[in-house]
Amino acid sequence: MKYKPIMIVPFAATLCLIFASVASAQVTRIKVGYSSIGVGQSLVWVAKEAGLFKENGLDVQLIFIGSSSILSQAVIARDVPIAIMSGTAAINSQLAGSDLVMAASTKKDPAQAFLVTAKGISQPAQLKGKKLAVSRLGASSDFILRLILKKIGLVPDKDVAIIQIGSSPVRMAALANGVADGTALTFEEMMVAKKMGFNVLLNLLEFGVEALNSDVVTTRRFIRESKETVQRFVKGMTKGVSFYTNNKKFSMDVIARYTKSNDIEKIEYGYDFAAKTFLKRPYTPIKGIQLALEEIGERNPAAKTANPEQFIDMSVVRDLDQSGYIDALYK
Repeated sequence: MKYKPIMIVPFAATLCLIFASVASAQVTRIKVGYSSIGVGQSLVWVAKEAGLFKENGLDVQLIFIGSSSILSQAVIARDVPIAIMSGTAAINSQLAGSDLVMAASTKKDPAQAFLVTAKGISQPAQLKGKKLAVSRLGASSDFILRLILKKIGLVPDKDVAIIQIGSSPVRMAALANGVADGTALTFEEMMVAKKMGFNVLLNLLEFGVEALNSDVVTTRRFIRESKETVQRFVKGMTKGVSFYTNNKKFSMDVIARYTKSNDIEKIEYGYDFAAKTFLKRPYTPIKGIQLALEEIGERNPAAKTANPEQFIDMSVVRDLDQSGYIDALYK
């Protein structure tokens, strides 16, 4: 007797289609914005390329928007429901009436914490009457630079002119060409600047300052309506810290691809620094919020009476922490 197995093939194919359809239905597609092509925001790149978001049922499309203020508007409009950016912009936006909120933070150290100056400037007093460069007025580079100037006893916009020039590479070029006399840079940029002969006038990290930097920003509405998506994203980022520190070559390769750089020495400087500063438990630093409110309060009276807690929703991080998930990553 002859068997007729011909129906097995279409039946198996049908099963495959069904399972593929179910798997596809379980994956949530989401656009996530980021505001800087710097190593300080490389955690989200590595988490994506390592498949950590896919592990949590997310198909993440990363979109670069090189301005925290513009990115804030995109989050409010839900063009990108989640963003990695400085929480200072989120505070400004909420004070203006939006429902932006920080749901987590990847770091608590200032990113551009190093004041680098022209070769002829080695003392703070020599900065009087000079021009210091930032990316955009009101951006995180502007905020940190103003904080640095206060630490060395100078009054921004009075003792020193602050000019808007552009990204870090553009500001370094302006420093080399004499267009600017100084700027605040990240660790890896500072190391390159030192090799070029520029002076490092101040390291803000030595003051133990906590600042908002590479925060997970969304809206209260999105958390309320899509909390599971936010949970999955934060879970992927949290595991990303463990993966990042244990996979140096993979992480450096990802950084090189996203920054379009072949400067391995600079990438390694940045990676080694970032690997030490990413937070295992991604709670947003309250001191960082307080510092931002102090600075914003000089221009916006509403910041002086604001409660730091109003700018955060730590429910997702707290649930993740209390579940034992984070501890398990490091056992």
